[in-house]
Amino acid sequence: MRKEEFAIDIVDDDISLCRALARLLKTAGFRDIGQFHSAEDFLSMSGRRRPSLLILDLRLPGMSGMDLLEHVRSSGNRVPVILISSHDEELIHAQDTDYHPVSFLLKPFEEEDLLSVIRGVEPYNPCPPA
Repeated sequence: MRKEEFAIDIVDDDISLCRALARLLKTAGFRDIGQFHSAEDFLSMSGRRRPSLLILDLRLPGMSGMDLLEHVRSSGNRVPVILISSHDEELIHAQDTDYHPVSFLLKPFEEEDLLSVIRGVEPYNPCPPA
């Protein structure tokens, strides 16, 4: 899958961080970037949007990031997930789950750290070519 076909969704209630991450990813060559400010916003688009990668904040208003990850996995979706949080204890707890995120990044993180993780991810293709 080429970068321009790689759909990345960001779920974080920090609007300025979402925008900054979207700009970073577009500068890096990714073109299909979705921004969601709550788990509920993300779920409302889940039938219309199929991301190749999900960047997910653990601390969200309403449904938590961990609850969203549990929901995604329980529906059979194997999209790679990068968990982010400004609370290291949440990331430590998330490592003890069976939801298999591909990486954990503590905010604030270096842009290159995020891009490095993304470059190493095998993108999820829910509809492989026939």
